[in-house]
Amino acid sequence: MWNEESSLLQGSAAHTNDPRALLLWRLPLTLFIPRLTHTQNMKSRAVTKQIHRRLQNIFLELSGQKLVNDCTEVSKTECQSCGKGEFLSTWNREKYCHEHRYCNPNLGLRIQSEGTLNTDTTCVCVEGQHCTSHTCESCTPHSLCLPGFGVKQIATGLLDTVCEPCPLGFFSNVSSAFEKCHRWTSCERKGLVEQHVGTNKTDVVCGFQSRMRTLVVIPVTMGVLFAVLLVSACISESPGGEALHPTAERQDPVETIDPEDFPGPHPPPPVQETLCWCQPVAQEDGKESRISVQERE
Repeated sequence: MWNEESSLLQGSAAHTNDPRALLLWRLPLTLFIPRLTHTQNMKSRAVTKQIHRRLQNIFLELSGQKLVNDCTEVSKTECQSCGKGEFLSTWNREKYCHEHRYCNPNLGLRIQSEGTLNTDTTCVCVEGQHCTSHTCESCTPHSLCLPGFGVKQIATGLLDTVCEPCPLGFFSNVSSAFEKCHRWTSCERKGLVEQHVGTNKTDVVCGFQSRMRTLVVIPVTMGVLFAVLLVSACISESPGGEALHPTAERQDPVETIDPEDFPGPHPPPPVQETLCWCQPVAQEDGKESRISVQERE
């Protein structure tokens, strides 16, 4: 109808050469036609959304069912729900349902969520194991960090353990999938002394300062000093030590006379006094002495 009216206006405007008339009949068209087009687009979009929602509801209703017979001119499509342990997650034309996944415990798998008519069973690894692939068909135990290494990242059901070597000042003395490197013990904070240095596998060994060592060292040291002093004193008084002093005047050998050679009473022979180490001393006054033969002559 609108097309017929526009054609009539165009025909009437064609019979006149007045440009103002042409402008008058074209102006309403330019103002009305865009509004009409926008209204039609809005209505078509609303209808499209409604159809899409209805199709979604139909697909959701048909999920979990398999096709038995296709529709014909006289009959509708015939569907049947999946049986126990089967599922179909989307609307389809398949005649067979899919079996639920089996979580094999021998492969380290366990059930995370049971399957339904619309969803499959979800499997995950048991505690202490992780998937060997992105499909998680099987699992393997977590790796252990050996002594000297600590856990940087704890393993999950999908990723293995990440280990790192213990830096200086830290140690790890166990094989574990959870233990991190531990800091060396501070002996000073405990008021102790360090007896053994730590490594990346062992901790520092602390202990009390030994008093027995002091009690043993002091007597031994005193004994050594006493022995040195005693030996020095003996060396200084030994005969060999005379070489360190001026030698005495050399004395001629003394000839002794037998008392029997002279008549008359004989006084007792004088006794020569000596000091330590058999050194002669000067004769005291008033004591008799033997005169050598040379002196008599």
